[in-house]
Amino acid sequence: MRKMDVVGLHSKFFREHGFVLNHSQMSFEKVFPHGKQVVFFHLVEGLKNSSLQYNLGIRINAVEDLIHKYLPTFSNYADQSITLAQTPDKLGSTYPQKIKVFANNELQKVVSEVEEFFLHTGFKWLDEMIDPVTLEQEFLQRKENPFEDFNLEESAFRSTALSKLYNPKDYPILRQSFLEKINSLEMTPFTIASFLQFLFHLDKWKLVAT
Repeated sequence: MRKMDVVGLHSKFFREHGFVLNHSQMSFEKVFPHGKQVVFFHLVEGLKNSSLQYNLGIRINAVEDLIHKYLPTFSNYADQSITLAQTPDKLGSTYPQKIKVFANNELQKVVSEVEEFFLHTGFKWLDEMIDPVTLEQEFLQRKENPFEDFNLEESAFRSTALSKLYNPKDYPILRQSFLEKINSLEMTPFTIASFLQFLFHLDKWKLVAT
């Protein structure tokens, strides 16, 4: 089984729902003026079975462009970075995080089941989260327990950037929460300095983007 086999089986379905294939990333994307929805997956082949893990991602361009001025990242990563990514199991207890495929002839059935998930749950979540205000609320609700797919540093940068850009009344709450976490966990001086510099930049803004 190859990753391209999975992509090929999904292509028509995602194309019918407005997504295009990003060949370099092997992901499906729906582009909006302010960002994009992304569906990507990891395929791990073993001796007895293969493991498929799907991810649903949201990128808000203004957030990613802003944080990567302060986060040490490669430019090609900054261009493709995701503001929030979730696996299906985070969107409903009946969905698995990973799917085991024991034979190639099972793949079509797995693909059909995944597409049912997107029809019932996945596309709805993506459509909700592409709204930056809704996405900011998702980060706010998780301020005490940041998302597992991101380290604390990335969650801190993205949360504070989202709130400052799209919901300024939440900015002081998230600013204080993540500042306390970063200090209490004794992160590296470089990380603390980068975040403080980022907060200084956000603090002095008189106007926010909309």
